[in-house]
Amino acid sequence: MFDPETGAGSSRPDAQAADVRRWSRHKIDVRLKVSAAMKDGSISSVFGRGNSLSHGGLGAYIPSSIPVGATIDLELTFPHSSNEVKLKAVVRSCEGFRYGLEFIEVPDDIQRTIVKNCGDSNSDR
Repeated sequence: MFDPETGAGSSRPDAQAADVRRWSRHKIDVRLKVSAAMKDGSISSVFGRGNSLSHGGLGAYIPSSIPVGATIDLELTFPHSSNEVKLKAVVRSCEGFRYGLEFIEVPDDIQRTIVKNCGDSNSDR
């Protein structure tokens, strides 16, 4: 039996602690172009769909095999913007064709667009 005060008898508190996120996720539906360097040095591009957005990354379905840890280039247009943006991201997780991507080297103007699309006016999170 689980004791809620001590946490004894279950690993649930540890599982919850491992699931804590830096930023909350927000539903989004955007088409994106993903480009990744292949082992032979060529560039492979494929289209996918972004379906969850946070200040630090994107959840996406990408019909391609991309290894965890790979750096990729993204091209997409956010709903609250008319301009296409180009971002770099690192693949942090993969389950089938469902990828967790973390943005890297994000310019300030694009970060403001990301925050706006998360529905937050507070960029301190």
